[in-house]
Amino acid sequence: MPVFETSPAWLSDLLVRGRCPDPAQPWLPGASPAARAAVSRDVREGLLRRLVGDVVVGTDVRVDAVVRSRALALLVPAGAVVVGTAAAWVHAGAPLPPPQQVQIVRRSAARHASAGGVRLVSSRCRLEEEDVGQVAGLALTTPARTLLDVAARDPRSASRLRELLSAAGLSGDDVASAAARARGRAHVRTARRVLAAPT
Repeated sequence: MPVFETSPAWLSDLLVRGRCPDPAQPWLPGASPAARAAVSRDVREGLLRRLVGDVVVGTDVRVDAVVRSRALALLVPAGAVVVGTAAAWVHAGAPLPPPQQVQIVRRSAARHASAGGVRLVSSRCRLEEEDVGQVAGLALTTPARTLLDVAARDPRSASRLRELLSAAGLSGDDVASAAARARGRAHVRTARRVLAAPT
C-alpha cells in the first residue's frame, strides 16, 4: 500500500513533493487545510514560528538577514527586486515588523496579487544597477537605496531606520551616492532633506 494512503494529508503533501521541510530553513507550508492545521499546531506548541506571511522556521533558528531573505524569496516571483520597507526588514530585522505588503519591481509583465499571506505590490521606481544587491539569492535594494526610498515615503521613520541600517553596514557615503543617483525622482528632495538633518 502506498505511504500516502496511510499518512495524514499534510505528510502526504510533503511525501508527494519528495522532501520533508528542514526546520532550520524557512519553509512555506502546503496550501491544503490539513497542512495549514499541522503547521498552526506546531506554531502553538512552540516548535515553529512564523517569519513573514505563512513562512515558518524552527523556533530555535537564529534569524538573520540570510534567513529573512530566504523566507521572503519563497513569496516573491523570480526576477523581482524587493524594495521599500520589505527590503528594510531583510537588511535590519527586528524591531521592524515583518511586512504584510511587499513592494517589488518586476522584470516580467506577469501580475502577482498575493502569495503566502503577503500582498505583492508592483512599484514603478527606476533602479540603477548600483542600487540593487543580493542577500542569499534574493534581489533587493541596497541599504542606502532602501533608506532613501523609505525616507521619501515616510520621512518620520528615516532617523530610526538609518540607525538600524547602520548596524547592517550602511555608511554615509553610500547614502550620498544613492541620493545623487536618484536626483530628479519623486520625493527624493524630501528624503535628502530629512537625511541631511542632524540625528
